[in-house]
Amino acid sequence: MQDRAPRPAAGVALDATVAVVVLTLPVTLWATGAMPFVPWGAAATVTSCAVLFWRRTHPTVVLAVTAVLGAAETVAAAPGGTLLLPLAIAVYTVVSLGERRLGLLAAAGSAVVLDGVLLLRGASAGSGVVAAVPLLLALAAVVGLVVAARRAELTTARDRAARAEAAREAEASRAVAEERLRIARELHDVLAHQVAVVGVQSGVAETLLVDDPDAAREALVHVRTASADALRELATLLDLLRRGDEDAPERAAPAPSLTRLDELLDAVRATGLRVEVRVDGDARSLVPVVDLAAYRVVQEALTNAHKHGAGTARLVLAWTPAGLGLEVVNPVSREAGDVTPAPSTGHGLLGMRERVAAVGGVLDAGPRRGEFVVRAELPAPVPASPTTPAPTPEEGPA
Repeated sequence: MQDRAPRPAAGVALDATVAVVVLTLPVTLWATGAMPFVPWGAAATVTSCAVLFWRRTHPTVVLAVTAVLGAAETVAAAPGGTLLLPLAIAVYTVVSLGERRLGLLAAAGSAVVLDGVLLLRGASAGSGVVAAVPLLLALAAVVGLVVAARRAELTTARDRAARAEAAREAEASRAVAEERLRIARELHDVLAHQVAVVGVQSGVAETLLVDDPDAAREALVHVRTASADALRELATLLDLLRRGDEDAPERAAPAPSLTRLDELLDAVRATGLRVEVRVDGDARSLVPVVDLAAYRVVQEALTNAHKHGAGTARLVLAWTPAGLGLEVVNPVSREAGDVTPAPSTGHGLLGMRERVAAVGGVLDAGPRRGEFVVRAELPAPVPASPTTPAPTPEEGPA
């Protein structure tokens, strides 16, 4: 058994108190004359009591010292037998600290040796001294076992609590990471469309400023409108982040939804993108998270078509029993003289895929024979509470 780590101040005081209290018994017996004072026996007794001060830092050494001194006193027929109490405390300490086998063997061996010597010296088998040796050592071992079991339970409980706390911290970290990703995605969705409009329309204004001032002025109006919309949406999102969700119903604008698809189409068409819409099947309500994902996919796909396309796009909403299919198709070639498209952040398609995957859908995007196609399949389970049915946008080209 390895020696233990240094004790705190409270442990030092406790062990010193135990040593002093145990030493009080033989000192009292010597002072009252109840037990003769024998110098070498007194030295052994004081030593056995004093080493109890180190019983928890050097338990095996203390057990060995008390066992040897107790056996020596018994063999030498020194009067009193006061070394039995320090030996019992040493046995208890070793057992309670986890060395059960060593403590139990020491208790049994000491009981056999001490009682055997007492019997050889003529003590009666039924005498109190002979009976007290095994009883006291057995009691010390049993108490040590109980304390060891209690300590093991406390250690297990602490380990479980530590693991639970670590799991809570890991879950909190994961939640924070997911929230950061959600906020980043929302910021991209809020700003990408409006910033793209600003970039394209400012380029149009620059090109037409000299040749067609009226058209340039109209483009600048679109720039101003898109900038104001971007600032308003950004302010709303930042306000929600500052105030928390409790103020959201009173302060937030209506959440993006297919119920506002006509507004989005009007805004996109106002910037010059011609959008043809086709709806297949019967429109129905969507749960909010799927509704938001559908809106964001359409918004991002039309934004990309406006930035990188040839000025036209086709939007198809296909309602099926299993869900909603979205498809946005636009030509990718541009005629000479067109305005250079605004630069892309590169996160739009990634954000769409993550958003669609988060609601259990599938998204595919890429070039197809001179066109760029964004196609998403979204689940449409029956919502837990009634929601406003998704509107059917006016079909046909703008």
